[in-house]
Amino acid sequence: MKDLNDLYYFVLVVKHGGFSAAARATGIEKTLLSRHVADLELRMGARLLHRTTRQVSLTEAGHHFFTLSQPVVEGAHTAYESVEHLRREPVGLVRLSCPQVMAQSYLAPLLPEYMEKYPKVRLELNAVDREVDLFEERFDVALRSRARIEETAGLVAKELGATRQILVASPRFLDRVGRPATIKAISEIETLCRPGDIHDGVGRWLLRSSSGEEQLVAHQPRLICDDRRMQLEAAVNGLGVALLPEPIAAASVRARTLEVVIPSWTGATHIIHLLYPKPKGMLPSVRSLIDYLSLHLPQSIQERSITVERVA
Repeated sequence: MKDLNDLYYFVLVVKHGGFSAAARATGIEKTLLSRHVADLELRMGARLLHRTTRQVSLTEAGHHFFTLSQPVVEGAHTAYESVEHLRREPVGLVRLSCPQVMAQSYLAPLLPEYMEKYPKVRLELNAVDREVDLFEERFDVALRSRARIEETAGLVAKELGATRQILVASPRFLDRVGRPATIKAISEIETLCRPGDIHDGVGRWLLRSSSGEEQLVAHQPRLICDDRRMQLEAAVNGLGVALLPEPIAAASVRARTLEVVIPSWTGATHIIHLLYPKPKGMLPSVRSLIDYLSLHLPQSIQERSITVERVA
């Protein structure tokens, strides 16, 4: 590859009208400028500058070369300046991925304040219920909820809190069918579940007691739906028992439009965590979002958790 430094020095000499003027303006030694331009002419096999004791001027080849070279040098300068600008303060686009439930429950209340605090940051939020590849899909940060945090090469995982899935139903529904005293009684009443809960035509929930005992509970769902918000509305409207993430159900439980069913048994506990590339070379814009979420999300997670005492 050609030495682009020679091209840069050549453009400096031409723009400043000579070697001495370029040296004074840039602080680069005159001999260094002269050597680089001479090396460039040698490689090009053509004289680019007419030199006299008082001034330099472009040859025909030099004029043609300068016309094409100047935009390249200025473009490179602009590129460096743009990155330097990004590194000086939080500015530019940050891409964040997270599941829809977490976007609605945790991020929607927090992000307006972040955007106000950092007005030069633009945020792209990709709320999808799939695991994105941060490197392949060029995301800066991912917010995830998993049963356990998996080590991924080149990525940092920062734990923020934990959330559970809880059994809920409307008081009206429970008044009608009775409040189940054991999890086996769940199989006798109507339920609401996701397609992934169906196995061999039967709904199955893996539930865990407060003492750590696990049971796989079979049930017959009345509604099978992969939209959590629709499950929530169906439960509030008395269609059956649903197994929902705490942040989805918390507000309805506090408003007493839903009751926690058999509180000592819950679904899976998931660890909520941020995932992002190792911080070396991280832009301030990305760091600002990570720091903001690290500060505010643990409290938000706690506020949307449910305890029996709190809703009794």
